[in-house]
Amino acid sequence: MTEPHPRSVMPLRFVESVDATRLFYLEALGFESLMGVVGKDGALDFAIVQREGAMLMLSRPEDAGPTRGPLSIYIEVGDVDGYHAELVGRGVAIVEPPTTQWWGDRTFSVADPAGDALYFWQTVADMAPPPGVTLI
Repeated sequence: MTEPHPRSVMPLRFVESVDATRLFYLEALGFESLMGVVGKDGALDFAIVQREGAMLMLSRPEDAGPTRGPLSIYIEVGDVDGYHAELVGRGVAIVEPPTTQWWGDRTFSVADPAGDALYFWQTVADMAPPPGVTLI
């Protein structure tokens, strides 16, 4: 028997500055901080942020190499249009405006400081595949 909603997924993102990225999620996107780990230099080595049950881990790269990316992260929200209006009110740059997709989700996107795409979504309709699209 399958559950109506899958278990949550918490991506781990490697970023140059955990502090700056965490602040973006907290101040610009309205996430909450669940925890953070301060490194020997006083800057954050690791943090977890969450909003409406969606959680994201942020970490410095484990070696001196570049950050990993680009990445697209999809985050389900209870009211996608309301959240869009909230972010616009905070001055967050919207990359893609709210759009109802053929698969039934209404989405919009922003870019975080690392250049990754954050898509916020809410299911609002049944799937209506365009001609030529086969679902399996």
